[in-house]
Amino acid sequence: MFRVKQTIFAMSASHRRFLWLKIWESLRRIPIIPHLTSYIRRSSILLFSLYFSFLFTGFIISISKPTAIVYRGNVKAPTFQPQLIGELCESESLGAEKRIFFIESSGEKCLRPRQACAIESAARTNPDMNIYVHMALYPAPGSPEMEGGYGLNAHCQMMDILTKQFPNVKIIREDLTRHFIGTPLEALLQSGALEKSKFAYQHLSDAVRIAMLHKSGGIYLDLDVITLRSLNCLRNTAGEVRSAEYKAGIENGVLIFDKGHELLNHYMRLIPQIYDPSSRECIGPHGLLKAAGEFCGFGICEGCDFGQLWICRNNWNITVLYTEAFYPIPFRNRIRFYEPTFPLSELDNLQTSYLVHVYGSGHGAQVSHSSLYGFLAQRFCPSVYTVSSQSRVFNF
Repeated sequence: MFRVKQTIFAMSASHRRFLWLKIWESLRRIPIIPHLTSYIRRSSILLFSLYFSFLFTGFIISISKPTAIVYRGNVKAPTFQPQLIGELCESESLGAEKRIFFIESSGEKCLRPRQACAIESAARTNPDMNIYVHMALYPAPGSPEMEGGYGLNAHCQMMDILTKQFPNVKIIREDLTRHFIGTPLEALLQSGALEKSKFAYQHLSDAVRIAMLHKSGGIYLDLDVITLRSLNCLRNTAGEVRSAEYKAGIENGVLIFDKGHELLNHYMRLIPQIYDPSSRECIGPHGLLKAAGEFCGFGICEGCDFGQLWICRNNWNITVLYTEAFYPIPFRNRIRFYEPTFPLSELDNLQTSYLVHVYGSGHGAQVSHSSLYGFLAQRFCPSVYTVSSQSRVFNF
């Protein structure tokens, strides 16, 4: 073989070409070779045809596909505002207390603009109800979460807007822990466990709202919601949430209960047992889900069928509403509130929402004029939003 290679390389270029032609002619006489070359040519033509067909089809689809309509803060905004989006309440509830209340547990003397927005939206959409804002005289026991970003500064001008423009808004400054007295939560306070909290504002608010609802009844709302409609037909109600972490759950950001509801009493007895100072949601959503699971018998929470009335112990009932009622945009997708523009189809998702829970609205995300959050604020808390957008000292 070595000698054959030497002989070939010793030939002139013309001789080598002549030799390769002879070899190729010999190979072509083998029956399989012509068929193979013909097959390769046909396959290549077919593959190229398919490739260019796919390219052309994709082009046709791309130019014919309708483009999503995006809101960019222009004057052609849809008329999505109070009195124009339709009410979901068919009739007023006979037993619910006609009061809405908020809890501000930080000990600040004034409100942040986004907190004031939550209050203004509730006052505008529920003018037949008194709106109570319970503000702590003292900072919550324990250590608060550290925050940074936009919209975190409190300003007393927000308080003036609310009290002067909305006669149904009442601001109450008090020691929030006084609501524990005479309830099972008194033991939690006396034990000093709250002083070890790493989420002081959240833990105090989570506990106080349950005590207040049990004592007085009514509608509790978080300070990071925007209320879109009347809430007067809701009674003994909480809202469903779904996420990748758990198939279904119950949030505690919106709670509507009659005075003395036994589920709340069961919940308060459970809180001292499950309290964990280092867990943010231990006595909030997780605690409510555990309490409702024990009291109403549907467990945690495989196979739960929410969005319906549950008849619980001793005929105490609770309605867990569908996700879109209070939490149409889940926590994991909260960035959708703050993106500079949003598709107007987002508003279609709110057609069956009583309110929108804007997770973390007070925790530093920037709100542009043309974002979904900015759009809703301009329509449902216009007084607060206008003052905030014109101010050089603070922003929304």
